[in-house]
Amino acid sequence: MWGGKEFLLTHSTAPNAGLLERGESSCSGSTLSPQSEILASATGCLEPKANSQPGGTEAEGLTRSGKDWIFVSDAHFTGRNRDEMEAFLRFLDLEKEYISHLVILGDLFEFFFGFKKIPSKETAFPFTEYLPVLERLQVLSRHGIQIKYFEGNHDFFLDSLFSEHFQMEVEVHAGASEEWLAGRKTYIAHGDLSDPRQWKYRVFRRMLKNQWTYGLIHLAGPQIARLIAQQLSQMSHEKYHMGQPSHPPPAFKAFAHRKFMEGFEIVILGHSHFPEDEEEWLDGKRCRYFNIGDWWTHRSFLRFTPPDRFELSRFVG
Repeated sequence: MWGGKEFLLTHSTAPNAGLLERGESSCSGSTLSPQSEILASATGCLEPKANSQPGGTEAEGLTRSGKDWIFVSDAHFTGRNRDEMEAFLRFLDLEKEYISHLVILGDLFEFFFGFKKIPSKETAFPFTEYLPVLERLQVLSRHGIQIKYFEGNHDFFLDSLFSEHFQMEVEVHAGASEEWLAGRKTYIAHGDLSDPRQWKYRVFRRMLKNQWTYGLIHLAGPQIARLIAQQLSQMSHEKYHMGQPSHPPPAFKAFAHRKFMEGFEIVILGHSHFPEDEEEWLDGKRCRYFNIGDWWTHRSFLRFTPPDRFELSRFVG
């Protein structure tokens, strides 16, 4: 069990249990690739709220398009393990015809910094080992799929990287954002600021994510910056992921509750590396909290099928 929910494949002995052909789902109208299995049982369906967004335009547009949104998080690709990248590329290829939005909740790569492209110099892209994934995102963008990227704690100043280096439009969010999904006010963020008790991390994050540090990293250049980033990444991994507990950190669910109290009805986070699907009733409203988990160890992702279907799944291809 993850996050209090029973996962279909884990608790079934039938061959290929939990594997669904595209078009099959216990939520009607939802689609899954044959290489995906549902992690959270499909109580993820929500009754749509018509025109509940101010103006109604985005919610109506989602319903009309009929295509899915896919949310992924925390792949931490380094380029050294090509098999993990290849699995992700296969996943994107399988989903390309069925999605309208790809939402990346940060930390797609182990270190990702928006080095500026200098027009007067012929300089190579500083993250050549990431090119297979970035070029596939470029294909999706040209296919008309809208890509949103929420910066994680391994991402820095990406606002113009995609347009300058790859001539593609990616909607980059340095922090959280409000969306309207299933006609409900939705909070989306990477999730690294979910625990208010981690004040030391918050101070450290503020030191890293500011314009002074941005200038220093540019001045140091890609080679030195990456050496420093590798050391910081190793320290972070040893502190937060070595001997990882078997249950999701409660701070994320508590954070979602606070957002529900603020008027949000859906909260979608990453960062914890634990897939979670939780519900809470508040003042007669059914609120939902999803944590994407991670691609790094679980290959988990969240699918939203308009107008009202949510399914937390895992790619097994």
